Amino acid sequence: MFYRIGNLVIRSPLSIRKPRMEEDCLVLKTARSFPPAHPSTRVALTILNRLQIKKEAKILDIGCGSGILGLSGALKNKGSAQGCDISPGAIQATSNNVRLNRMEDRFHFFRGSADAVSGQFDLILANLHAVIHRKLFDHYQRLLSFEGDLLVVSGFYDVQAAEVEKALVQRGFKVVERVQVHASAPALTEECSDTWVGFGLKRVAGHS
Repeated sequence: MFYRIGNLVIRSPLSIRKPRMEEDCLVLKTARSFPPAHPSTRVALTILNRLQIKKEAKILDIGCGSGILGLSGALKNKGSAQGCDISPGAIQATSNNVRLNRMEDRFHFFRGSADAVSGQFDLILANLHAVIHRKLFDHYQRLLSFEGDLLVVSGFYDVQAAEVEKALVQRGFKVVERVQVHASAPALTEECSDTWVGFGLKRVAGHS
């Protein structure tokens, strides 16, 4: 595995290809759920690359999987991130990748759901199935309460995108980036497609 998103290189420990001197690099071992090379992961990373994230932003990675989004966010803004996942395998994969990239002081994680997360964040990253996003819409609103806070959601198909966008707009978010890629991958739900979609959203004024 070796690919680039903007100035970020994602590669496996076994890759013989190396990043250029000016590029950031994450070395990642794969995980079962949403592996680092999955099309929806690339969608989320593309959005993350386009967003203007303030330095040392407080980042939350919900459903962290391999840890790729939280690690990338922390690397991008020179800050730290918190991650959570209900899967023991995902937490083990995240733990391995945090150690592999020597980011133990910048990425902290726990086994659990967004229900257990409190406080306020500047950026939430969530690469999850549409059915899981539905359960998290109110948590996104709760944890991103200030104007200008950012949200990256991906992991769903184009046939589900309108529903996701509508629910988030109703909760005070505005789409500022939309990315879609056409790629075949195993069907995750009955509503399936070859087009994966993700949104970068910003909290707007006038909602609570």
